[in-house]
Amino acid sequence: MEFQLVLVRHGYSLGNEKSLFSGWSDVPLTERGRRELRELRQVIRYPRTGRYFSSDLSRCRETFQELYGPHIVLDGLRPEFREICFGSLENRPGTQEDFMHFFRAWLAGHPILDVETYKAFRRRVLEAVAGLMRDCLAQGSQSATVVTHSGLIKTAVTALNHWGPEQWPQIEAPNGLGYILTLSAENGLRLSSQRPLSTCFQKDAVGAIY
Repeated sequence: MEFQLVLVRHGYSLGNEKSLFSGWSDVPLTERGRRELRELRQVIRYPRTGRYFSSDLSRCRETFQELYGPHIVLDGLRPEFREICFGSLENRPGTQEDFMHFFRAWLAGHPILDVETYKAFRRRVLEAVAGLMRDCLAQGSQSATVVTHSGLIKTAVTALNHWGPEQWPQIEAPNGLGYILTLSAENGLRLSSQRPLSTCFQKDAVGAIY
């Protein structure tokens, strides 16, 4: 049996604006973020699914309201779909070079203070996806949308494709966009296909996202 999972990254947040290590920190969307999401809603055809969920952090819940409200309501919050836990680095500012060095070491498996390791995060992501699919199928739903975070989306795509961590930085997950993943529950969790949301234009929309 196949299951369609739509992963959507939250909009431009205060953490993005201030270049913070904001993983589990509950930072809100900015006005820019809200505006960009409203613009995306006019251009992108976000798939309708049987269930709708969000990370429990406010930037994801606010994104859901901008993209899907007011006629579609959340079926629940899924804390397991949170971003990487940056531990004592949470809410610390960083330069582009700082982030580049951090993720290079993190993906290589080097321990960094009390930050959630790539191995642990990858395991959490796969368990979150499998658990969500299992819950939805048990309730008779073969599709779901989750508003989540860039790190989780990148890790889900990497892990489900059985790619190494060196592919992780190449996966694009812009604010307000993400992927449509078709999964199979036969013989374990298997990815049948993936498609970027950036290709799902409204019928009358013209132009590219990037």
